[in-house]
Amino acid sequence: MYILGITAPISWNSAACLIKDGELIAAAEEERFTRIKHAPRIPPVKATKYCLNEAGINMNQVDYIAVGFSSPLVYGLKNLIDETKELNFDRYLQQIGSVFEYKIIMYKLKVTFKEIDPNIANKKFVFFPHHVSHAASAYRVSGFDKANIITLDGSGEDDSGMLAVGEGKDMRILNKIKLRDSLGGLYSNTTDLLGFVRHSQEGKIMGLAAYGKLIPKLEKSILRQKNDMYYLKKWYYKYLWKEFGPRRKENEELTELHKNIACTVQDIVEKAGIIAAKKLNKESNVDKFCLSGGVVLNCDMNAKILNLPFIKDIFIQPAAHDASSALGAAFELYARLGGKSKFEMSHAYWGPEYSNEGILKVLKEAKTKHKYHENIEEETARLIAEGNLIGWFQGRMEWGPRALGNRSILAHPAKEGIKDKVNREVKHREMWRPFAPSILEEDAPRYVENYYPSPFMLLTFNVKPEMRKYLSQAMHVDNTVRLQTVNKQTNSRYHELITQFKKMTNIPALLNTSFNDRGEPLVESPKDALRTFYSTGLDYLVLGNYIIGK
Repeated sequence: MYILGITAPISWNSAACLIKDGELIAAAEEERFTRIKHAPRIPPVKATKYCLNEAGINMNQVDYIAVGFSSPLVYGLKNLIDETKELNFDRYLQQIGSVFEYKIIMYKLKVTFKEIDPNIANKKFVFFPHHVSHAASAYRVSGFDKANIITLDGSGEDDSGMLAVGEGKDMRILNKIKLRDSLGGLYSNTTDLLGFVRHSQEGKIMGLAAYGKLIPKLEKSILRQKNDMYYLKKWYYKYLWKEFGPRRKENEELTELHKNIACTVQDIVEKAGIIAAKKLNKESNVDKFCLSGGVVLNCDMNAKILNLPFIKDIFIQPAAHDASSALGAAFELYARLGGKSKFEMSHAYWGPEYSNEGILKVLKEAKTKHKYHENIEEETARLIAEGNLIGWFQGRMEWGPRALGNRSILAHPAKEGIKDKVNREVKHREMWRPFAPSILEEDAPRYVENYYPSPFMLLTFNVKPEMRKYLSQAMHVDNTVRLQTVNKQTNSRYHELITQFKKMTNIPALLNTSFNDRGEPLVESPKDALRTFYSTGLDYLVLGNYIIGK
């Protein structure tokens, strides 16, 4: 049985995946193919084509199409009245807009997907609520037989999150988090207030937070707790903008106040996540947790949740934002059809791959000087050890927003000035923004406190004082790192590269950031990699076994 999972055309991170008999075959985000960041509200046609090609099938062989969004018509008017029993006109307008928007979903899907198959209208589309899809995207691929599930984002149909318990084939919803209590909405509002791009640059708030101090009156004006659950105070955003506005202009200098706002909102999100986790554990007494939804890309919040004393294991969906709804819808449908899946997502490499032969063809067409190296890991490690900035393009592309060693920019994690050089010459972004280290899984416990495997770079750790000099360029101002642990079984070439670098420098880690320029998606193809290489300050580009210099 083949099930195609897709995001709805109203999603901010368009994506598609394909599963066969409960096993994931392929998954990719539409932005990588269209080269439009996030590909917002764009049906995942190109991502779907890739998934079908990877499986070697056509649309006629797909049994179902699962969509990670359900109809607002299902919810009617029941959610237009807020808990004060007052008619929420803003929500009313949003609901009416969603109904009209939903009515064009099928039209968009059928019209745009005709590019793949003219008979697409005859396919069986199955829609799942957005947060059910998020929940399934984590629980159904976690490998856990029983687990608590937390989903948090900006908004679904009538909610912004969900607390649930998964056991076997069943997922039992305990709490739905209302739209007015949206942590994603709070974070997006703050992103906009501080002059960054809403729905795109929320990660900057997490990075900026480490430079600020808490504003107690702001926190008290936003967060409250009742019946063991968090809530956001009514109309908090009006207070936020009135008290701390107007919006910072794009080129305006960041002030201490801006940093303090970021610090306070980050603290609110962390506290809310902890409250939700405690409530779940109290009701279920389960010590394994699964997390998904856009807010779950917040590594600091995830780390705070993991460090709670009652949590034994955690699984965080690597494409936690809207893209995960495609994956979750597909696996949820498979489960409800009676399928038994043993699939466990141990890595995130589910995108396109290019052979040495295909790479060589591109290099010849581009008339680019290149050199083949049999031992590409040793040669690349030498270049990095010498202080060069490397574009590293290998194997299948990553699923989710984090570069995990296949579409990465790599550098020496301890060479003074490297961080500023990457920010200034390659990424073209703010100098205060941190990078992350990729470290050999077997060496990681020696470097960080409270170690836990982190293959998807979705947890932060405090670096042990004696190890900070070795990760200085990949460490944040508060001595934390957003760590990726590299496993030999899931990425042998990247593991070997870091192993060779360790032999040369005695450091089992590399500075790793996504292979893209500012405002662009992660590179997908060798052509994308060449464009980025020649338009930035990278010193060398490594494509498969080929090295290109300048």
